[in-house]
Amino acid sequence: MQSERRLKRMAEHEEPVFVHRDGEWSQISTKQLVPGDVIEVVSGAYMSCDCVLISGNAIMDESSLTGEPLSVRKFPLRMDNGHYNSMGSGKMSSLFAGTTVSQVMPVQKSADGLESPRVLALVKSTGTMSEKGQLVRQILFPSRIAFVFNEQMRIVVFILVLYAIFVMVMAVFLYNGDAVSIVFYGIFALSQLLSPLLPAAMVIGQSVAASRLRRKQIFCIDPQRIMIAGKVQIFCFDKTGTLTKEGLEFHGAQVIDPASGTFAAFTGDLAATNAAFRQAMASCHTVTDLNGQLIGNPVDIEQFRASKATVDPAPKYIDTVVTAGETEKGKLHIVRRFEFVHARASMSVVVLDEATGKIHVFVKGSFERVKGVSRVGSVPNSYDSVCANLAREGCYVLAFAHKILDVASPELVKDLSQDDIEADCDLLGLLIFRNNLKPDTATAIAELKRGSTRTVMITGDNALTGVFIARECGMVPPRNRVLLGECRSPTEEVRWVDVDTMLPVDDIEPYISNVGFDGFPTTELAVGGAAFERLCETGAIDSLLLKIRIFARMKPMNKVECIESHMKYGITAMCGDGGNDCGALRAAHVGIALSDAEASVVSPFSSADRSINSCVELLRESRAGLATSFANFAALICYGQIMSGMVKMASFYFAISLTENLWLLIDGAIATGLMLSISLSGPAKRLAKYRPTSRILGPQMLASVGGIVMINWIFSVMAYVWLFQQDWFRCNEHATAEVDVTK
Repeated sequence: MQSERRLKRMAEHEEPVFVHRDGEWSQISTKQLVPGDVIEVVSGAYMSCDCVLISGNAIMDESSLTGEPLSVRKFPLRMDNGHYNSMGSGKMSSLFAGTTVSQVMPVQKSADGLESPRVLALVKSTGTMSEKGQLVRQILFPSRIAFVFNEQMRIVVFILVLYAIFVMVMAVFLYNGDAVSIVFYGIFALSQLLSPLLPAAMVIGQSVAASRLRRKQIFCIDPQRIMIAGKVQIFCFDKTGTLTKEGLEFHGAQVIDPASGTFAAFTGDLAATNAAFRQAMASCHTVTDLNGQLIGNPVDIEQFRASKATVDPAPKYIDTVVTAGETEKGKLHIVRRFEFVHARASMSVVVLDEATGKIHVFVKGSFERVKGVSRVGSVPNSYDSVCANLAREGCYVLAFAHKILDVASPELVKDLSQDDIEADCDLLGLLIFRNNLKPDTATAIAELKRGSTRTVMITGDNALTGVFIARECGMVPPRNRVLLGECRSPTEEVRWVDVDTMLPVDDIEPYISNVGFDGFPTTELAVGGAAFERLCETGAIDSLLLKIRIFARMKPMNKVECIESHMKYGITAMCGDGGNDCGALRAAHVGIALSDAEASVVSPFSSADRSINSCVELLRESRAGLATSFANFAALICYGQIMSGMVKMASFYFAISLTENLWLLIDGAIATGLMLSISLSGPAKRLAKYRPTSRILGPQMLASVGGIVMINWIFSVMAYVWLFQQDWFRCNEHATAEVDVTK
């Protein structure tokens, strides 16, 4: 009942909203909104529909929907975004139903030249078509899952019906009663063999498991997935925020000396860097200030804090920041911003320096991406090796590039595309963060491996950083060799190198076929995003997939494709933080989001603990639920076989009948109590090497149930034969006595 009330509160919400219809503004109920309406977004409003922000900025609290603890800043949709995708490049402009507006920021004049004192949004979808509506619909009507149990259930029912007919024939042979009694016994046999408790036996196990998971702050909106989670063979993990801590720690910078064109020494003091690099750190982000709290991407927030800049509460354009130590005239006005998009792996801003009047372009992104948009002459010869060494040490590395636009006015940049603005920049240097492992990650990975679960990393970060984290958490044994497959584009052939020596490897087959004394390979593979696409295109991924441990530089769609490829080879689970992992979490057989929300749109499971120990607990409880469900099922089949074939047949033979109270005791107390007792059995303290069976017609179930049935029938036949012999002897003795009396 409590869950129903919570679901009702989630599904039903109504409040007034201003909508623009027929050329004028009017106030209506949110229940009357339809796709295509233009509404005003105000602070404190609860979004009842999915919208696209078209004017002004908004800070949204999405914790109730996705579980993300930090508010997210939303920007108006740009006209040059191309095809709109609410979970792709358009996510930063999407307002989802079920979220709350923390603050709105009208933009008097946007970069696209639109003027509006209001923050406006276009209604995209309402009701069950919204993200919140889909979540409610998924809770109420979970998608049907093709589980092997469901496929074999029909065969089991058919076998039980045949067995009931066989028992009925035996009753005709043994019982010399009328036809009504025989029909009554046949109905009894069917009701005992096809017990109405059989469906409940399969449900109660997963219900108990869901209750235990809830007490451990692991919430489930699709209980059927619990049965599948008990058979997970492959567990994939995102890296940042999942295996590692959510917040990155600023480590330092390594800038390029303009005079020599080489890297200067690493420094943790930003005062030692040049002015352009400090301006890039202060302005190239999406951070804003909400009542004294910084709002934005966690990486951007850490960068902004390290710059010691402040946000001006009265921006002249989109945003205004004041760099550390500067006077009022040293403000940096952000004229135009291109938010970070995973597909591009970069973002950029156009900044007006109030002190000099110059218009700067700053580009920030992965060091591979920024190198691609920078002038060749500005890139040091040691760039790749320096970045690789930092990544190999577990650092999260971003790069900055810069140029000065030769335009007379900031208004002239509104017609330039992102590619035009970012072209021919000069590389500034590297921004370095530390990506530390969570304290319990190594223990959880070891426990999963102990439970015969293959662990895989799928990350958008650099491959060398991924290798470092994989070794640190035990996903890759410390002495194992790791070969990295990379290519610059999906059209090139994949080149393999040893990550420790950086020496090329022409043939990887001898390495991956070499097995250690423990029976496991001594070489692991890692691939980048372009290499993964190339392997998929050529079909080589089929033979290498289960040998690849680390998938790096993966875009959201690459993650989905990677999960779907693993699903062909076994039950696959995915664990992520709910950010760019949404597609992969939805695609996997079992998805668990490290989320604060009790119900998340991104996956059937969500954990408020934000530790991958939740994955271990999920498997423990799911295996227990699967094992107890099948134990209940087997016990009820054996119970029905004994009651219909043994007890009732014996009562017919001896012409006796059990009382009603005794039947109530057997069916109502003993059978039901047995089922409840089995279901309440706790999980094992540690994951076992072998997973419980999921096949009703598998060897384990056939041997268990079939063996009991055979033993019962053997003893029953022996008993009936003995009783038949005793009757025959008594009949002979009686006949002999009658002859003697006659004589």
